[in-house]
Amino acid sequence: MLKEAALDTGLLEAFETSASRVALSREALDRRLLLCLYGLGTNAGLKRVAGATPDVSYDELLHVHRRFIHAPALREACARVANATLSIRNAAVWGDAGTACASDSTKFGAWDRNLMTEMPATAAEVS
Repeated sequence: MLKEAALDTGLLEAFETSASRVALSREALDRRLLLCLYGLGTNAGLKRVAGATPDVSYDELLHVHRRFIHAPALREACARVANATLSIRNAAVWGDAGTACASDSTKFGAWDRNLMTEMPATAAEVS
């Protein structure tokens, strides 16, 4: 599911390094980013994910985590997923914009313009 979300939203493009170059191929980097995000998101941890993935070591995942995964990149990736979800939202099913939906399809009330229930616009959307 994480890989499909990454393919549909381009969320992995939010993770960039401040280094002058990247020695990994884009395919290898994307795979390691997905593994890191899975390990962090599920609270399994990088060691456990590396132990279950024979061709990726803990040190390789730790390198990607330290160089690419940081708070602004995580916010941008979350914004991309939230914006993609909201763009395909079917009002006939989920109601007007004042209603929010949790990941388990539970509907709950939310106020418009509430910063706690909205994702901020990305820099690309503002310009």
